[in-house]
Amino acid sequence: MTVLATHPLTAQAVASPASDLQLGRSEPLGVGLKRVAMEQLESAARGFFDSDTDFGTAVHEARKAIKRVRALIRLIESELEGKVFTFENRSLRDTARLISEVRSARAVAEAARSMRDLYGDLLAVGTFEELVVRLDHRRGVAELQALEDPRLVGRVVRSLERAYNRYSSWPTDNEARAAYGIGVRDGFPSIGPGLASTYGKGRRAMVQAYTSRNASDFHEWRKRVKDFRHQMEFLAPLWPEVVVGIAMTGDRLGLVLGEDHDLAELMGLLGSRPDLCANPRERSLLAALAQQRRSELQLAAEILGRRIYAEKPGAMTRRFSEYWESRQLALSREPDTLVIY
Repeated sequence: MTVLATHPLTAQAVASPASDLQLGRSEPLGVGLKRVAMEQLESAARGFFDSDTDFGTAVHEARKAIKRVRALIRLIESELEGKVFTFENRSLRDTARLISEVRSARAVAEAARSMRDLYGDLLAVGTFEELVVRLDHRRGVAELQALEDPRLVGRVVRSLERAYNRYSSWPTDNEARAAYGIGVRDGFPSIGPGLASTYGKGRRAMVQAYTSRNASDFHEWRKRVKDFRHQMEFLAPLWPEVVVGIAMTGDRLGLVLGEDHDLAELMGLLGSRPDLCANPRERSLLAALAQQRRSELQLAAEILGRRIYAEKPGAMTRRFSEYWESRQLALSREPDTLVIY
């Protein structure tokens, strides 16, 4: 599929999930979820104070970490009291929204640069250069304003720290849920409903996106794809040869849908701010090329999506239940008898 190999964003190598994002080989479910969530929250907060990390990158990494934690709590939603899940999900969502303008400014600037680079050999010299310069300036202004806001970074970091402290107090004992009303039992019933819900929502969102062809629906599908991808990262040890492949396909699908979303945002911005691309012929050319590119991306996304969402949620959940049971069987054997795990 050439569309996946012609662009720097979609042609980049998709790495296997890092081991620190995965459930440990013999790690109880609650312990693993708590560990990964706390590490991600700590990393997200620390990035804003790392002298080697620019502010735009810190924002990008923080938002990724928040999305990963939200995906994990969705995985165990049935184990959390309804009010606990709602509070934690909203808290993380609102924290990410505090820095969404910085992310958006960076994304549209990168989208314009990508279009210039992708079609540069076919265009007159200098086409889209002024647009890229102006969007880079706009991104710089957005980042500077956020940095100079005496409350913004503090609010983000404090919110992350409070979430970290709450999660650190979550009990991990297998019987804690019965005693305290919160906790994660070490069994597939703790994640089965959340896994089915995430997968089902992604499947329905895909259908809706290709029915409406609206940018907002593709963006909604992208969010559900990212949830499922992060859950697959965490569950990779259940059957690495299979689950890692799903996670990597989800990663690539997320990149494709992300580029589609950024192009939609870019064209929406130019609709309200035509001064960013003052030449009307250049704007018209960009609109035509962006539409062509988005059509290619949506075709690629459909191909990848059909692979991930080939099953109905019930069938997928039953399959992962068997993966879980096979893991438990392997862990029940003496180490010197394990030859396949």
